[in-house]
Amino acid sequence: MSDETLSGTSGAGRIEDGRVGRGASDWYADSGVIGQALVGAARLYAVPPASVAALLVAGVVLGAIGDALLRAPGPVGLNLSLWIASVALSALALHRRAGLALDRARVAWLAIGVVFAAGLAWRDAPPLKLLALGCATLAFALAAHVPTAAWVRRAGVLRYAGALALGALHAWTAAALALVDATRSGARVETGRAAGWRRAAAVARGLVIAAPLVLVFGALFVSADAVFAGMVSNVLRFDFGRIASHVVLFSIAAWLSTGYLRGFLTGTELPAFSDRRHGIEGRGVLAPKRPLGMTEVATALAAINLLFLVFVIVQFRYLFGGDALVRVTPELTYADYARRGFFELVFAVVLVVPVLLAADWLLDRRSQRDALVFRGLAGMQIGLVLAITASALQRLRLYHASYGLTESRFYAMVLLIWIGAVLVWLAATVLRGRRDAFAFGALASGLATVALLFAINPDAVIARANVARMASADVPVRFDVAYATSLSADAVPVLIDALPALPRDAQCPLARHMLRRWPPDRGRSIRNWNWSAARASVAVREHEARLRSMVGPDQQCAAAGA
Repeated sequence: MSDETLSGTSGAGRIEDGRVGRGASDWYADSGVIGQALVGAARLYAVPPASVAALLVAGVVLGAIGDALLRAPGPVGLNLSLWIASVALSALALHRRAGLALDRARVAWLAIGVVFAAGLAWRDAPPLKLLALGCATLAFALAAHVPTAAWVRRAGVLRYAGALALGALHAWTAAALALVDATRSGARVETGRAAGWRRAAAVARGLVIAAPLVLVFGALFVSADAVFAGMVSNVLRFDFGRIASHVVLFSIAAWLSTGYLRGFLTGTELPAFSDRRHGIEGRGVLAPKRPLGMTEVATALAAINLLFLVFVIVQFRYLFGGDALVRVTPELTYADYARRGFFELVFAVVLVVPVLLAADWLLDRRSQRDALVFRGLAGMQIGLVLAITASALQRLRLYHASYGLTESRFYAMVLLIWIGAVLVWLAATVLRGRRDAFAFGALASGLATVALLFAINPDAVIARANVARMASADVPVRFDVAYATSLSADAVPVLIDALPALPRDAQCPLARHMLRRWPPDRGRSIRNWNWSAARASVAVREHEARLRSMVGPDQQCAAAGA
C-alpha cells in the first residue's frame, strides 16, 4: 500500500472524526443554554479520555453497592462506612487508570475521611455520627480540591470553606458532566469500542421499537389462554414500591459517587481563581490592592477593645460570681447563669476571630512599631475573650453540679475548650507573623477534638458523671431516669453496672427500657452493624436475669417517688 493511500486513509479518518465531533458539539449547542453550559463546564474540568468509560462504570457499581448496603432498616453504621471506603478506593483506582501522578497528601486525606467514616460503625450516639460524617466529608473535599494536596498546610479558612462548597457542588452536579464526556467521547472516537457502543445503541432502539408490538401480541395471547395468562401474571408480579425505592437509592448513590469521582480526577478548584493568585501559593486568597494603614486598623481594634473591656468590667461580678451570685440574685437560675455565659462567649468569638484575621490580612506593616501595636491590641482582645471563656466553663461546671450532665452541656464544654485553644493558637501564629499556619492548626485541632470525643465516649461519660453525682451528693438527688433512657447504646454498659446503686423507682424503668430497646434475642442486619449497639445487646444478654427481676413479671413500674 502506497504512502498516498495511507495518507488518504488517515485523512479520511480525521475528517470523519471531525465531522462526528462537530455533530456532537452542534447537538449541545442547539440544546440551549443548559447544553452549552454543560459543554463549557466539561471542557473547563477536562477528564482524561481514557477514564470516561471507567468513571461511568465506577459510578454504576458504587450505586449498586450503595443500594445493597444502605437499604438496611435502622440507623446507619457499617454500611455507610463501607460505602464511603468504596468511594475512596474507586477514586484511587480511577486516578491510577488515568495515569495521573497521585500525591501522597491526597491519599492521606482520603484515608483520614475513611477513618472518620469508620466511626459510624463504632459509636452509636447521633451527635458523634454527625461529627464523623462531617469530618469525612471535609476530608474528601480537601482531597479532591487540587491534584496536589500540599496546599492544605498553607491555606486559609476561606479556602477550606471554598473547597468544601466546591466539593459538594461537584458531588451533586458533576455526574451530568460525566454524561457529557461519554457523549463527546463516543462521538469523537471511531474505533472498535465506538462501533460496539453504536451496536449497543442500535439494539436499544430495536428494543424500543419492539416493546409496543410485544405488548400488543402478549395481551392477545394472555386473553387467548388461561395457562399462559397465569404464567405471565406470576412473572410480572412486581412490588412497584420496592422497585421504586431501589431505583431512587441506586440513582442517588450513583449520581453522588460519579460526581465526586469526576471532581477528584479533575480537581474542584475554579481554574480562573487558581490562575489569579498573586504569589501567595496555597493560600487561595488575593493580595489586597489597597491595604489599610496602621491608623485605621488600630482605631478599629481599640474601639472594639474598649467595648469588650467595658463589658467585662460592668459584668465582672456576674462573670465570676458563681454560686454565691445565684443565691443572692432574685430570679436568677443556674440555667440562665450558664446559658448567658455561653452565648456571650459565642458572640465574643464570632466577633474576635474574623476581625483579627481580617485586620492582619489588610494591615500594611510599614515598620516594626506597627507590628508591635497590632500585636498589643489583638492580644488584649484575645485575653478578654479567654476571660469570658474561663467564666463560661466555671458556670457550666456549676450547672452540672446542680442539675447533672447532659449531651448539650457536655458538647458545649468541649466547644468552649476548643475555642479557647483556637484563640491561643491564633495568638501564637497570626500575631507572630505566621498566618499561613493558623488555619491548618485550627483544622487539625478540630479533627483531633472529634477523634478524642470518639475515644472518651461522651454518653458513657455523661452516665457515669450523673451516677457519681447522685452518690456523692450531701443531700438526696433525684436520678433523671427519663434522660438516662434517651442516651445511646454507648452508655448501656455503664448504666447496667450502676443499676444496683440506683433507687428502686429508677431501676425498673431503666431495666425495662434496656430490655425493650436492646433485647438479647434481637437479630440485627450486618449491614448497619454498630460496635456499641452490639456491645449493648451483649451486656443486656449477660445481665438479662437481673434486669428481668428488677422489672417484674407484669413489667409495670411504679412512678418515681412513689
